[in-house]
Amino acid sequence: MPTSLLLELWGVGTLAAIGEYEKKVLDGYGLNKYIFVPSVYGESNFHFDKAGDGICFESSKSNFYHKISAEIVAATKSKRAVIVFFRDRSKLDEFVGTATYRQLGRHKSLLTEDMTPRDKDFVINKAATAGQITLSTAVFGRGTDFFCKDDSVEKNGGVHIIQTFLSEEVSEEVQIQGRTARQGKRGSYQMILLESELESDFGIKAVEKEQLPKGQWYQWLCNIRVKHQREQCILIEENLIDATNIDSLTHNYFDSLIAGSKAKSQEQFKNLYQLIKKPPVPSSVHIDLALVIDVTGSMAPYAQSTVSTIENLLNGPSSLMSKLLTNFPEIDFQLRLGCQCFRDIDDGNSKFTELVLSDGSHFTSHVSTALNFVKRTCAAPSGGFDLAEDIIGAIHRSANWQNGEDWTSDIKFMMLFSDASAHGLLPAPLVNGDNYPTRHPEGLTTNDAVTSLVARDADLFFCSFNPAATERTEDELSKYFKKHPDNVAEHSVVRIPMVPKESAISSTSSAPSGHGRHIIFVLDESSSMRCSWSGVVVAYNQYIAKRRQSQSDSDLISVVQFDNDSRITVQHAPLSSAPSKLPYNGWGTRFHPAALSACELARGTPSTHVPAIVFMSDGAANDAAAAAHEFALLNSNIYRSSRNHLELHVIGFGGGSCQAQLQQIASASQAGKVHSSANTADLASVFVDIASTQNVSLLLESEIAKRITEAVSDKLSLEYFGS
Repeated sequence: MPTSLLLELWGVGTLAAIGEYEKKVLDGYGLNKYIFVPSVYGESNFHFDKAGDGICFESSKSNFYHKISAEIVAATKSKRAVIVFFRDRSKLDEFVGTATYRQLGRHKSLLTEDMTPRDKDFVINKAATAGQITLSTAVFGRGTDFFCKDDSVEKNGGVHIIQTFLSEEVSEEVQIQGRTARQGKRGSYQMILLESELESDFGIKAVEKEQLPKGQWYQWLCNIRVKHQREQCILIEENLIDATNIDSLTHNYFDSLIAGSKAKSQEQFKNLYQLIKKPPVPSSVHIDLALVIDVTGSMAPYAQSTVSTIENLLNGPSSLMSKLLTNFPEIDFQLRLGCQCFRDIDDGNSKFTELVLSDGSHFTSHVSTALNFVKRTCAAPSGGFDLAEDIIGAIHRSANWQNGEDWTSDIKFMMLFSDASAHGLLPAPLVNGDNYPTRHPEGLTTNDAVTSLVARDADLFFCSFNPAATERTEDELSKYFKKHPDNVAEHSVVRIPMVPKESAISSTSSAPSGHGRHIIFVLDESSSMRCSWSGVVVAYNQYIAKRRQSQSDSDLISVVQFDNDSRITVQHAPLSSAPSKLPYNGWGTRFHPAALSACELARGTPSTHVPAIVFMSDGAANDAAAAAHEFALLNSNIYRSSRNHLELHVIGFGGGSCQAQLQQIASASQAGKVHSSANTADLASVFVDIASTQNVSLLLESEIAKRITEAVSDKLSLEYFGS
């Protein structure tokens, strides 16, 4: 057989309906000759009144549905069978939901793709029986054998087909017509079309048909369909050219990678990126970024880290703008910043502090203005008083800024920094201490907060300093984003853990805030400390006061006092009941006994807490190496179980301490740190600093900012530019 010959086994009607584009494609494969085999059943008994009632146009859905129903009733009263084809399941469901459908009686069946094969066969087999109504999706218009064996149906005109839409391809229409008048049987076909759908799908204006005789309506529809299909074919060809070019560039790119040509592969990747990037790319893009920061007392340990993170986010080589300009050099980005610091529901006038410009709006294009506001408001965290904070109220309030130019940029984000859950969303089984455990006093819900963000077309970046405590809040926000009916842009919560989740302490009744620390003071009470001991006790009490201010009532306090020997004077005391007086009883100086006692206390730390050791001495000892060894063993145990190093602060007091020995002890942990204090006032300052910093000093703020920047940039790339 010659390669130019195609023997088609399709039905004659389908083959004849092949368009010019399909013929062109087949010709490209050398298939350009066709054989038409006439039907063995002779002349067709198919009836389609193109110049009469075979084509109906309806101006409203109500009339459209009533016309379909009326034609069904007329055919079934004549003891015929009716099969109605809808474009897809949604169109079928719309009709099924109308009163006209319910009035069609009991002899009606639906035929849809999700039915079982057995159920489909049952509906298909009875579809061509007298009085039967079958409502089907268009997919069953191809190849489904609705064969008529009912003589009464045949006698009264056969199966009647109603098509409720104009097919984009003639071949589909021919196939649907072919579901009746099969194998020499009689049958009829009718189109009932909704004018608004014709306009949206094909650009057909209803008024155009009024200028034509009814007998020309079908040809008019066919001409418009051919034009529409030609446009679609041009688009297909353009996409094919793009796909071919992308394929070629991709091969070249990988060939360069394999060959190790870095410069060439970079250039080819850039070309590939430019080709696949969705046009059009705007010349300028404006971004609104709202910074919403928790400044309650529990955020005190993270205040400086929050400020540093935001500074790195907004300035420097890893900043958001630098990242965007690198990824999209052809776009002029303009960033505006809004700032809100929030406390809790019971904090009265201090509940919200916002950056407000002279015109009443909240977004500034001056980074320095925003940074100064953040530094000022984060300088003195306070308030809160219970475990949860007003996160929902903060999101809802800032998302509803509507003065002047608020929230008017092309792309919008909200970035929230907190270490606590929202009210009603405490980690199970916690309920204590939350003044509003079930509802917000203003009636606000998680859905209200999400609705406000969706209305602003904004995503939420949740930056958590305690992922274990905020997980449930983040889950709830994510859930409402996903199921929100208006979230067509699929906005979401992007989670940015500011500390590893595994390093956060599980929230339990004994560690309600999720920051439970067991602070073990190891204090030198040798004879040289006699005159300074009262100052040491003052510094110790200032540490406790600072932790209470930071809402750290879950902390446990232990104290080891040492001279030649060691004694445990406070053991696992809750912060609220830690003694304020430490009796003095001093003599010589040995470090090793003190280290043994401290490690014993640390190993007895409840699972709800993490140990932190504060070691202070004003002298030197000949057993510093042995003490360092004990702390190193403890650090190894902690690291194996938690992948975190022991928080170890070693303080040299006065001028008599041996810095080399203290450094040796601090080096027992990668998180070890040496501090110096010349007098008791300095010692108090060191203690307060330690109380404020917790483990935040170990965070690399620039890396966190880099992660946030990359997340924002990725979001922009994916959702706005489609690349």
